[in-house]
Amino acid sequence: MATEYLNPRETTIVVNLVASVAPKVVFEFGVNLGKTARTLLRSIPSIKLYVGIDIPFGRATRLDCQRREVPHAAGMYAASDRRFHLLFGESTSFGPEDLEPLDAAFIDGDHSAVGVTHDSRLSRALLRPNGVIVWHDYGNPAVEVTAALDKLIAEGWPIKHIPDTWVAYMRDSRQ
Repeated sequence: MATEYLNPRETTIVVNLVASVAPKVVFEFGVNLGKTARTLLRSIPSIKLYVGIDIPFGRATRLDCQRREVPHAAGMYAASDRRFHLLFGESTSFGPEDLEPLDAAFIDGDHSAVGVTHDSRLSRALLRPNGVIVWHDYGNPAVEVTAALDKLIAEGWPIKHIPDTWVAYMRDSRQ
């Protein structure tokens, strides 16, 4: 069973999924302290731009269970990498016109159905052909990720869950 945050196996899976598309631009929704960003930046040399998005410290989250997860110093573990850029604000305040096309997205921020759905639709709108979107907390009963992704699956999104993890992903099949 997965833990509250990415465990080592899930981290390896996320790295492999993102690396599989040789991304130039990666977005992470819910960068927290930047540990996943640091790992991806160190592991995937093709990355030219890594954008982390998180809310400022002190901002209330939609779900009570996430209130303790708002970091004091968002992105601090990745901040020294010149490819890393941090955007502060609720991800729902960003639209496709505010951001650039991406090759990979990691969605692990606002775990409410509203947040997951918005971040997913925004990522798909920005996703370049052959890109990948990866989610964390699919199957976590404490949050609304599973319900939000199941609705997208019902709409025809090709989302797949990796058994015995809280990781789900989809690949864009456009050429």
